[in-house]
Formats: sequence, structure tokens, C-alpha cells
Amino acid sequence: MTGKKEAFLRAITERQDELFGTLSALVRIDSQNFGSSGREEAAAAYIAERLRGIGLTPDVYSPMDVPGLPENPDYWDGHHVETRPNVTACRKGGARRRLMLAAHSDTVPVGDPANWTFPPFSGELRDGRILGRGACDDKYGIAAVLYLLTLLRDAELELPYDLLFCAYSDEENGGGNGTLAACLKYPCEDIVNLDCKNFDIWAVAAGGGRLRAYIRADRPLDSCGPMLDGLAALRDAFAEFGRRRAAELREVPLYRDTNIPDTAVRFTEMRTGDGSSDFDRAFVEVCYYTTRTSEEIDAELRAMGEALERRLLPMGMHFDRFERTTRHFHVMQTAAENPAMASLMRAAKTASGRTLAPCGSCLSDLSLFIKYGSPRAFSFGVGRDFGVYGGAHQADEFIECERLLEFTRILGEFLLDYGA
Repeated sequence: MTGKKEAFLRAITERQDELFGTLSALVRIDSQNFGSSGREEAAAAYIAERLRGIGLTPDVYSPMDVPGLPENPDYWDGHHVETRPNVTACRKGGARRRLMLAAHSDTVPVGDPANWTFPPFSGELRDGRILGRGACDDKYGIAAVLYLLTLLRDAELELPYDLLFCAYSDEENGGGNGTLAACLKYPCEDIVNLDCKNFDIWAVAAGGGRLRAYIRADRPLDSCGPMLDGLAALRDAFAEFGRRRAAELREVPLYRDTNIPDTAVRFTEMRTGDGSSDFDRAFVEVCYYTTRTSEEIDAELRAMGEALERRLLPMGMHFDRFERTTRHFHVMQTAAENPAMASLMRAAKTASGRTLAPCGSCLSDLSLFIKYGSPRAFSFGVGRDFGVYGGAHQADEFIECERLLEFTRILGEFLLDYGA
């Protein structure tokens, strides 16, 4: 290994406070995604300024400015991404090969700040953790790449390929428009999406999405209490729907040893009444994973709606409709022969002795990266699970500094191994 490469790898650990400081600064920027609107603009401006400071020329662009985006079958309308920019920069190398590292700049909403034990945009480093919304989903990926690009510059280390970095918008709430725009504008031979969990490699993208089921009473009500029985009927119907989804996911080898089949349907919202009206209306929203096409799911939902109507009629209620609240996510698997994935697995062994195992993902933009960016795209990351304290989408979100540093060391080793 050359002296420059050794200096680069040593610096990852020696200058780790810069890594943590970068993530803290990103967390302090509010970039919540509300679905029909988002606040990614300030985060994009910060990322662009950091890239300029490294000597790169960032392309800050609205996804809507990319030709062909609104006509694309996977474009999801209504997210108003005109002012929710992507940021992409390219570090030129010496060969005609392009590797993209990507991470999303938006976060889920904070929710009720009263549920947090520290300010949601704290960015504080406390007890070996960096605290705040986006710390583990997905601003750590942005921080790691900005840090590594700085160290590459300081080591005056040239890579034998073009290294692209994209901080993309509109990932949460079923968007995907930022990813789609990045893929259409910057096709690459290999793409690593740094939106993943627990040092996994996601090699299969789950299908599915979010949908709502609406019911109504057949007469006006002065209390929404009776609708609770209707919500119970919806719960039971989706439980059966989830059992079918779990069975099909277990047929995919890369899902068998994950918790995805057991969480094939997650209830994300249920409501009846709004405090002063609509006592005769109710809905349930679920997030579901599947290997089926949208047409197959629609056929299943039609039968499910008919069965719900039969159950609800004796309660004085009716099934109203199903409504998708996100795009339908495709089931996509990365190419079987994947030199970049093999390179990352070698890098993990070299950097920290960790053995990485490919598996299946939850809902993410990986399917779009595979479909439109590169058939060898995959995901890698150290985000924290939804169902743990301080995990992704939870109050008190945080990431452990030790895990972030190990992730960054692996990624740095990968940049060298990939070039070799």
C-alpha cells in the first residue's frame, strides 16, 4: 500500500471528531419530509457548500428539472419537489468507470416534540451517541461521504475511477422522486445506497407500499365508539393479509433469516373521528412488504373489500375503499455477479474483521436504484431498527459514534479496494 493510502486510512480514525461534527451539523438542519412538502433545501445548501470547500463542483438541481421525470411510470405526483433539491458531485478519476455513493437528505417528521427527552434537532454528542432526527436515517451516510472526500483531498489520493456522491431528496413517505432523478441524470456502473441497517448489505428490494382502508357507518353517529368494532374488523383483515405476505417473503432465501417476514404488515395509523365531527368514519393505514405485483395485490384487495363488507353489514357499517398513500415499490434483486459487493465484503473484513451478509431490505429506494441506476446497485449502512429505542422514525433518534466510525472505516477501505 502506498504512503498516501496509508495516510488516508489512518486519518479516518485520527480525525474522527470531524466526522462526528459533520453529522451533528447535518442533524441540526431541519429537513423533514411531510409527503406533499419537504424542507430539504437548507440541507442541500449546507452539503453543496461543504463540497465546494473540498474543491468539487456540486450540481444542485430539482428532480423536476431532469428530462423525462414526470413521464416516468415510477414518478409519484403530489410531492412538490420543485424546491426540494438533490445535490450531486463528481470526483474525477483516471478510468472510464463510475461509482456512486448515495444517501437521502430528508427525514421523517419529528412528531410531538414532547415525546423527546432532548431537542429533536439537537445534534449533540452525548455518551458516545449523536442525538437527533436523521442521525441514523439517513444523515450519517451523508456525513461519512463528506468526511471521506475531505480525507481523500488532504491525502492527495487519486482514485482510478470517477467517484460520484448524491444526497437525494424525497425518500421518506413513499416518494422516490429524488432517487429517480439521480439515476436518470447520473447513470453509473455501480451504486451503493447508504440507507441500510445494522451493517447489513441489502441485495433484494422489497415490494409493497402504504395503503389505507376506509369504512363508514350507515347512519350519523354522535360518538365514534361504535366505529372501534369496525377498526377491529380492519385489524383482523390486515392480520390475514400480513400472514400471506410473510409466507411469500419466506420463499425468498435472502429474507428467511431476517425480521422482515414477521413485520410484513405494520400498522402506521388508525383513526375515527376528529374531536368534533366525522364520528361515523374511520380508517386504518398499513405499511406492507410483498413479492407480488401491484395488479396482483389489487386483485387480492378487491376480494378483501368484499369480505369486509359482509362482516361490517351486521354492525351497521360499510367498507368504503382502499387508497394507496405511496407508490408501489417493486421487488428487485441486484445482479448475481456483483464485483462491487464483493469488494465491500473484503473491505469490511480488512477494516474491522466484520463479515457482511447480503439479505433482503425493508421498503427503501433500492428498487429504483437497481431498476434505473445500475443492476448491481445495493445498500449498506448502520442505521438502527424501527422497533428499538431511538431507532429510525422513533423519538430520541440517535446513532452510536463507535458504529459510525467503523462504518466509515469500511467505506474508506472499500473506496481503495474498488479501485484496485
